Amino acid sequence: MTQLSDLSLPADLPLPAAGRTAPLWPALTQLTLAELRRMLRNPMFAVGTIGFPILFFALFGLPAVREVTDGGVNVGQIILVRFGIYSLLSLALFSFGSGIAVERVGGWLRLLRASPMPAGLFFAAKVLAALLFSTLALAALYAFAHFAGGVTFGAGLALLTLGKLLLGMVPLIALGLAVGFLANPQAAQITAQLVSVIMAFASGLFVPFGTLPAFVRSLAPWLPAYHLGQIGVGTVAGQSAQEPGHWLALLAFGTVFGLLAVWGLRRDESRES
Repeated sequence: MTQLSDLSLPADLPLPAAGRTAPLWPALTQLTLAELRRMLRNPMFAVGTIGFPILFFALFGLPAVREVTDGGVNVGQIILVRFGIYSLLSLALFSFGSGIAVERVGGWLRLLRASPMPAGLFFAAKVLAALLFSTLALAALYAFAHFAGGVTFGAGLALLTLGKLLLGMVPLIALGLAVGFLANPQAAQITAQLVSVIMAFASGLFVPFGTLPAFVRSLAPWLPAYHLGQIGVGTVAGQSAQEPGHWLALLAFGTVFGLLAVWGLRRDESRES
């Protein structure tokens, strides 16, 4: 009988190249597109992140779009920014919170660990897809506010505000990842709903911050959505003196939530090993 050790490879068979890896950019593109399709095909997710902010703006923003603050800032622009941040908050918590929890318990992440694909590529694709979907949600909200209420921005201010809101969304994504890795799907769903509503209210996204009870206002600096709201409104109002402090706070929140997410991921991996 012929032994495997007796078999010899053909002389013209190319040997594997040392250190050769699969092309990352095509894989990242396909993963990002797949994540975007998953978001768009989930009607409840699309309604929650695109439909609700538009509905809230129609109910609470349209009656006040013609008003002007004492500083001369259009109230419609401020309300638009606040409900835009609420859209980002909902997307981060539901896409990364309950979404990751379902994929983790369902075995999808275990399957990815067994594949040659780097885990970092999977999470990078999810972040990119979330940022692209967030841009779509903000564009839909802006289009509604523009055509229904006449709220508009100059191109430069619109791009600057969009860039700051997307950058400030990163700590919210880290919060969603932490929820997704630390809770089961049912708990993650409830947590995402509670955190998104309570944080939006306490951060002054639904009502003017000055009208909130004193106790709630004292808690707001401990919420990342509050700092992102201050950055967004300050950008629209042309007031950036306090902005560095708010960015530092968001950096601290992102670090803490990111470490929690990594700890949850390691704990999840240790249970499966």
